[in-house]
Amino acid sequence: MMKIQWIVTDELHQSSIGDFASFHKISQKALKDIKLHGDILVDGVHQTVRYQLHVGEVVTFIFPKENNQISPENICFQIAYEDDYLMVIDKPSNMPCIPTKAHSHHTLANALSYYYQQIGLSSTIHLINRLDKETSGLMIVAKYRYIHDLMNNVHIYRLYRTHVKGKVDNGKIDLPIYKDGYKMKRIIDPKGKPSVTYYRCIEMKDHCSFVECRLETGRTHQIRIHMASIGHPLIGDSLYGDGEGIFDLTSFKICFVHPITKQIISVVKK
Repeated sequence: MMKIQWIVTDELHQSSIGDFASFHKISQKALKDIKLHGDILVDGVHQTVRYQLHVGEVVTFIFPKENNQISPENICFQIAYEDDYLMVIDKPSNMPCIPTKAHSHHTLANALSYYYQQIGLSSTIHLINRLDKETSGLMIVAKYRYIHDLMNNVHIYRLYRTHVKGKVDNGKIDLPIYKDGYKMKRIIDPKGKPSVTYYRCIEMKDHCSFVECRLETGRTHQIRIHMASIGHPLIGDSLYGDGEGIFDLTSFKICFVHPITKQIISVVKK
């Protein structure tokens, strides 16, 4: 079970525990689960959500165990960063993030379920950012639902690296991306969601460029679509280019402010 503690400060005194929880972005659903299956302590003593807090008291929310229904598989993966609340995983290429009808096993979620068993963590799998099956590199995993909820409001600085066709310079692509029904391939369309990618060339060689892309938004296939839209598809991309389906898109760097410790976490792929 996860425990989170706060000291009651001047501006929060004489509020109820229910209001205190809302201030700290604990949802009504999560608070209900805590009341039913966890606990709320004030200076180590159980209290109800109606309890009126006083300055200097220590409030502890004990979150209940989560029911993980994803089957565990002993699959090796690399952990680039880990603490009590979240992890940064270095996902290998050609590994799906979660089980689907097409890929029901050997996913990152299966590997995480096995890892959670080994460390005694009773939680479901909470992926903050997902990568395409073919894309490798860094992605964030929250160990608890509450951390996942907090991360939804955290800006994540993301850098990717890849090889594209042709010679490119530096630039910005601001084109909406649209998902047409159940088709896998996305398109550039005014009906789509706003999508922004910044790119810069690191190295040019022969008829290709090694580029670094920074995402302002995080749409499915965003880099692949955007680079293809300006005439520079990823080398090997069969969906948005004329390749054979093997490309080298890598999540190279992730940076964010930790939702609990407030420290800057910056991880670069080794």
